[in-house]
Amino acid sequence: MPSEGTALAALKAVMSPHDGADEQVDWDAMRRAWGVGFPSDYITFMSTYGAGGIDDVLGVLEPEASTQPPDGPGFGSMACETAIMRRIWESEGGPDAGDAGPDSVLAWGASCGADILGWITVDDDPNKWPVIVWERHGWPHWKIYDCGMAEFLRRLFTKGLDECPLSDASLWGEPSPHFVHWREERRRLESGIDPYTGSPTRTSA
Repeated sequence: MPSEGTALAALKAVMSPHDGADEQVDWDAMRRAWGVGFPSDYITFMSTYGAGGIDDVLGVLEPEASTQPPDGPGFGSMACETAIMRRIWESEGGPDAGDAGPDSVLAWGASCGADILGWITVDDDPNKWPVIVWERHGWPHWKIYDCGMAEFLRRLFTKGLDECPLSDASLWGEPSPHFVHWREERRRLESGIDPYTGSPTRTSA
């Protein structure tokens, strides 16, 4: 796998981050909560991009130092998407992934097509974790990619995989994907602006 610096540099050449989007994550608390460290490229992604959406198609989840899904729907949280991913594996079966089992997956993303993206966390070195995708409308549903999350995103945007890994192909081969940090997304919505198109979302009476 490329180093986190190489992978992020390659991703930034395709998708620009927002200035000042550092999430200021307590990674020690994250490690204590989940019982594992986190990949360097994800840590660097959070300090460079933060959590947010890509063209309103794919969301990169905010790190959470809680493994318990929130009350209510809670969709879009790391804890909730991880719980869903593990439940699907338990109830419907998972991929052929060696010694990995349901508790080995940890979610980092979710798509508008209800796909869940994560890692298989079996290796002691988080930088060696492959990306795993549960593609809701694909077959087979489970797919494993021998790369980190930053490199996976770059390959998604540049068609560097054998096929589109997501149910919605809007980002497949997208030459200029648009990332919007979640705080900026909220600010634009509250201002009556579509976060991704810049068009008004409401009109005056």
